[in-house]
Amino acid sequence: MISRLKYTIAIGVLAVMQCEAQPQRFTDALGQLHDQMQQPKRSGLEIADALVANWVDVRALSDQAFGNYVEQSLESYENILSEDAFDALVETHEKRLVQTMRSRLVRDLARHLNEPSLRGLSLRAMKSESESSSATVAALSEGGEQTLTLNFDPTEDRWRITGITVEGRNLGDYYRDLSRDILDGNYSLPALISRLAETPYMVLDDFSSTPAGQTPTDWGAWRDKDKDKPLLYRVERSGEYAYMAAVDSGYSVILGKFVHWNPREYPIMTWCWRADVLPPGGNEFLNHANDSAAGLYVIFSQNWLHVPKQLKYVWSSTLPEGTIGRRDKIFRPWFFVMESGDANRGKWTFEQVDLERDHKLKLGGPPADRTIGLGLLTDANSTRSYAEAYYANLRVWKRDALTKRQIVDDCATLPPMTRHDREGSATATALSAR
Repeated sequence: MISRLKYTIAIGVLAVMQCEAQPQRFTDALGQLHDQMQQPKRSGLEIADALVANWVDVRALSDQAFGNYVEQSLESYENILSEDAFDALVETHEKRLVQTMRSRLVRDLARHLNEPSLRGLSLRAMKSESESSSATVAALSEGGEQTLTLNFDPTEDRWRITGITVEGRNLGDYYRDLSRDILDGNYSLPALISRLAETPYMVLDDFSSTPAGQTPTDWGAWRDKDKDKPLLYRVERSGEYAYMAAVDSGYSVILGKFVHWNPREYPIMTWCWRADVLPPGGNEFLNHANDSAAGLYVIFSQNWLHVPKQLKYVWSSTLPEGTIGRRDKIFRPWFFVMESGDANRGKWTFEQVDLERDHKLKLGGPPADRTIGLGLLTDANSTRSYAEAYYANLRVWKRDALTKRQIVDDCATLPPMTRHDREGSATATALSAR
């Protein structure tokens, strides 16, 4: 594989170019960059950030690398959402991918601009035509030189890099090969973002892409019987933080999201939640009291009868923490009690589970290598009461994040909510409008 340096350094030739589109200015711009690279304390990060922001068409490079991956990864929604809603969801995910791609380009380029072995750049040839323009540049280093070709779109008012090749190979090939298993497995965007961002975790959802007062487009009624019920789940915000607010007084709607990752590779799940109102007498073993202030489903796969293989983690009103069980009815999921009663009521609490271990314990053997999705349930229908809870920062981690102590309690950063805030929330308003 051609080294990351060969690809990412190609972008550096435009570090000092401003808004001029004229090809005759390219030589001067290249000379200025060359001079910057001779400085003993050059700031690769500043150069990289400026050049990517001003001169790189990241969307074009992302498209070259990943093609129609985003749309394919959302295929589960095609027959559920309207055409306009589906297109909007695809565009939202595309923007997140482009943003991640931009950050990766900046990091890669900055690392190599700071390499002492990089000596400079030299223009070898330049071609400007009505339909295509390109520049051939040599990146000079102690080990020799690499020939880079930059492609521009001359039809635009302002030239931007739309393609990069190194020794005849496109930059997109490098990032595509880096993510080949994710693309081939048709895993969801969080998997690709994690790979590009080089993090030990995936953010399955932090609700940051949804405006306050709305239900995320990619979350909806999971069961057919809930399709016509109101969705009393809304994203709320406090400054830079976002979280899902949920209430119930009789509807009991599971809010679901399709999200595909490999739970064998990312088996540790963490999240934050807060239960403000517990359904009195809720007991997950009993049909007449089967209510939980907060519940999180992980849907792994389906059996041969198309029955979901799933686990549920709950905040129980009455059952002790650590209880594991299920109701005595066919196809009911196993539940794990993570929090109990009023001890932490009204407080953001951090939860951590080993999905692979729990799957082996109650569903038999290791989980399938591609999950189906997640579900949230705040319900009070069985007890004919009221429940209220909040969810945030749904993540999964690689197992070695445990030994490396990379997993931290991030719930403390979430804002407390006062009664005044709660009474004025979009969720409470939706409930009162029943």
